[in-house]
Amino acid sequence: MKVKNLEYARGDWIVHLYHGVGQIVGVEKKYLEGETVSYFKVKTKDCTFWVPVKQVDNVRIRRIASRQEIQEVLNILKRNPRQMSDDHTERKSRINRVKEDGTLAAMARIVRDLTARQKQSRLNDSEERALNRFTDRLLSEWAACFGIKLEEARKRLRTILQKL
Repeated sequence: MKVKNLEYARGDWIVHLYHGVGQIVGVEKKYLEGETVSYFKVKTKDCTFWVPVKQVDNVRIRRIASRQEIQEVLNILKRNPRQMSDDHTERKSRINRVKEDGTLAAMARIVRDLTARQKQSRLNDSEERALNRFTDRLLSEWAACFGIKLEEARKRLRTILQKL
């Protein structure tokens, strides 16, 4: 099915703030509340979700990063980590800001900084979950952008983070 004037098309990779990296697998029409609406059908590793075609300019959705943007993120990961606060509340607040921001650069900085903190002392459960979630998001986008397997991206990331 072809829909005119779309910013995205079947096969495009996108990033959703909550669902992560997914690929548009088609456009479907759904009848809701007395109206027929066109939706992008998006598949991720873990789920399928639909985005109204008219709402693709939503701040929760963006195109997958370019190779240049991924390279900038890799450079962020290679920089010296920023010391995280000893105050749990401040660390939690920073993690929440990164969740809301959703940018790849912010995720890279928090992955780098949480990894460095983890080497010094144990992360609490919520920090550990955040590190895993942000790492997975970063890896998914990196792998999709470069057309590599997730495990290859994971291996390269481990090499970078071991040097912290």
